[in-house]
Amino acid sequence: MTNLEIIFHIWKVLYAKDQDPKSAIEELFHEDYTRCINGIVFNRAEYITHVIEQRKNIQTMDFECKAHMSQNDKLFILYDAKGTNNQGEPIIAEVISYFEFKDQKVFKIHGQVQLFKGNPSDVNMYQE
Repeated sequence: MTNLEIIFHIWKVLYAKDQDPKSAIEELFHEDYTRCINGIVFNRAEYITHVIEQRKNIQTMDFECKAHMSQNDKLFILYDAKGTNNQGEPIIAEVISYFEFKDQKVFKIHGQVQLFKGNPSDVNMYQE
């Protein structure tokens, strides 16, 4: 699998209702993982909590790659995230992210999310 395929596989697994996000993150993300999205930094344990909170508010979520560049263990992606919240209202965002991989796991994500439709609380965007 390419790094791009790995990322989209991860998003599919993390937002599948029949998957345990904690187990998936522990399997697919490096133990020293860090993430900074819109200036908010999480370690792996905090990211697990974040995804669990997001999933409480999201009914569906799909991801579509618009553009990407890859070099060795580094990847840039511009992608759309589209779904619905539990009330059936749309969630639409554009995301640009830089990924680093270490030991064939996600080691670092740094990015920005532009929420076009939906409530920031639906996607737990402003957690501190």
